[in-house]
Amino acid sequence: MSKIILVSNRLPVRLNEDGTPQRTTGGLASALAAVESEKPQHWVGWSGNSLENTPDPEALRESMAKLDIVPVFLSEDEIDGFYEGYANATLWPLLHYMAQRARFENDWAEHYRRANEKFADAILEIVEEGDTVWIHDYHLFLLPAILRDRMPNLKIGFFLHTPFPSSEIFRVLPERQEILQGLLGADLIGFHTYNYLRHFRSSLLQILGLESDMDHLYLDGRRPSFGVYPIGHNHKGFHEAMAHPGYLETHAEMSGSLKDRKLILSVERLDYTKGVPQKLAAIRHFLENYPQHRGNVVFAIIAVPSRESVDEYAELTEDVQREVGAINGEFATMDLAPINFLHRGFPPHELAAFYSLADSCLVTPLVDGMNLVAKEYVDCKRKKFNARPGALILSEFAGAAPEMPHALRVNPYSVSEVAAAIDQALTMPEDEMWERTRAMQDHIVKNDAGAWANRFVADLEEHSCDLNEDSGVSDLSVLFDSFKSQGQKALFLDYDGTLRGFENKAEDAVPDSELVPLLKRLSKHVRIAIVSGRPKEFLEKHFAGHGFALVAEHGYRWSRPDSPEWALVNPLVDVSWKEDVIPHLEQATQVTPGTHIETKPSALVWHYRLADPEFGLWQAHRLLSELTETTASLPVAVHHGKKIVEVASQQVSKGSAVEFLINDWNCRTALAVGDDQTDETMFAIEADIQNYHTIHIGGSDTRANHLSDIHHFRSFLEELADHLEA
Repeated sequence: MSKIILVSNRLPVRLNEDGTPQRTTGGLASALAAVESEKPQHWVGWSGNSLENTPDPEALRESMAKLDIVPVFLSEDEIDGFYEGYANATLWPLLHYMAQRARFENDWAEHYRRANEKFADAILEIVEEGDTVWIHDYHLFLLPAILRDRMPNLKIGFFLHTPFPSSEIFRVLPERQEILQGLLGADLIGFHTYNYLRHFRSSLLQILGLESDMDHLYLDGRRPSFGVYPIGHNHKGFHEAMAHPGYLETHAEMSGSLKDRKLILSVERLDYTKGVPQKLAAIRHFLENYPQHRGNVVFAIIAVPSRESVDEYAELTEDVQREVGAINGEFATMDLAPINFLHRGFPPHELAAFYSLADSCLVTPLVDGMNLVAKEYVDCKRKKFNARPGALILSEFAGAAPEMPHALRVNPYSVSEVAAAIDQALTMPEDEMWERTRAMQDHIVKNDAGAWANRFVADLEEHSCDLNEDSGVSDLSVLFDSFKSQGQKALFLDYDGTLRGFENKAEDAVPDSELVPLLKRLSKHVRIAIVSGRPKEFLEKHFAGHGFALVAEHGYRWSRPDSPEWALVNPLVDVSWKEDVIPHLEQATQVTPGTHIETKPSALVWHYRLADPEFGLWQAHRLLSELTETTASLPVAVHHGKKIVEVASQQVSKGSAVEFLINDWNCRTALAVGDDQTDETMFAIEADIQNYHTIHIGGSDTRANHLSDIHHFRSFLEELADHLEA
């Protein structure tokens, strides 16, 4: 039976005193345990100890296997370079928009690669055809591509639990291309919010030059998809915690200590992304500027220790403790210190008691992938568990903010805004508190951690591993029999984007050494026509003298094998419209660096391949709209191709040339192949022949019968040549 293999940096395991492993129930583990699938789950991850500190790795491996867990063993050097170094000192700050904190060491990147390879090795020990692999988080950015390379048909999902920053930040990373290419090995890539997805697509465009649709792109015969999957909290776990006997005990004890005072709660890991110093500055501002609340409110800051061995985190802890002491020293009374700094974690039932009693929860990270504290707080506001009403104060830079519009949203950098929100929360009528809470509770309960996991796994399962089903690549072998039929046969082949990939400079996109010999092999059995937007000089230089028909400039002129001189396909073409169009293209060129105009006999083309990718694309859409409107009464067609906007005569088309050649050659079987809008005219003709096939290269928005890409189509041509020669 196929299985789901879950992969994360750390395993949901703790080692007992006797060294035996025991499953733990953290947030991610609980979410994945709720996946509604009959498939058994296996887990792959780092054991948490160095290889040097693992007395008997094989014994541990065997004992973990009984729990359906495969450990990854890392040496101390690999832990330092992969985990402490590249993952936490390079990637973590960059992903959280803190480039100034990021550190770059060459050997860290190499350790990161080696660790990702080790994870792949561990997965391949247990993976089988039909299995699904779900990879989690930034520690394993390279893993999807490594697995794809080793096992091409494997179904792979990846979910990023942190933000994905803007391309301007991500481009700081020296290994930026490698990281993106690693991620694109996955079938489905998930993000918490639409903004993170948007930034990822921007990086694909800026760094790899890959244009994508909103939720997918076509790449090397595959269709990697993207999605927004905001993770939820452990709803079941917290309701179980509030039913725990210790909950009532803690609740009663805290209620007695608070008496009539208000409680403002803050819960976070002590990390520089959480904005604890800014939070303390806001608390100081609140105490200074809202004196009416002094003595009536207490702040409880639960700051779970984080990476205490790292100097930067140790310094943060020291600074926070110093400022807490300073504020308490300035504003404390004989019976009340305004801030209780609790530098430790709490069991779920005690944390639930804090949530239920807090009159407000102050969730103000500077940036956060999601932040589940906000959701946990709202969910614990239940009257049946004796909860007080409360108001959530939420940073607009937390991933949870779009899901929780009834919170009091704040800019965590504005101390006055946060202080004002605290005052608003403390003075808010109870009815309004409950109304805001109930409005958010329904959504977060329906979208808890289990629902998040089920939604992602369901979408991943629907994403077929079969390249011929889901990737956008058709099985072209079905065409072979047509080319074995009786009668004349022909291939009508576009050049750029079909027989050859694109280059930044068009003159660099010349045929490779194998292309012409392959076409000559085919021409012994079928007629060949190169139907291109290229000028006649280019086609003549690279394809003349081999018996091919050459159709240049999108069907404006041609050179046929039996009449090698160039002639107009339609001698009556009117191009007087160019005078009306050229000013629009010149204006776009003037304001868009890296663009130029190409003048063809029957068309004008605005090229933006060398422009800034996003600005060029934006200007292309603007120009397209402008030209469509201004040329409505002219005999032209306007289209958006690969890094171009073209205005061409309606009296000229590839389709007209192909239709003429099909009739002139008396074809019974023909295949037309192309990659952009100009090729659609070939796909749209109604050829009155026995077999007329069409293939679109690189996407799905087409009239063509089949989809493919450059690599797979070239392979098809090679197989077709073999088939015809057999």
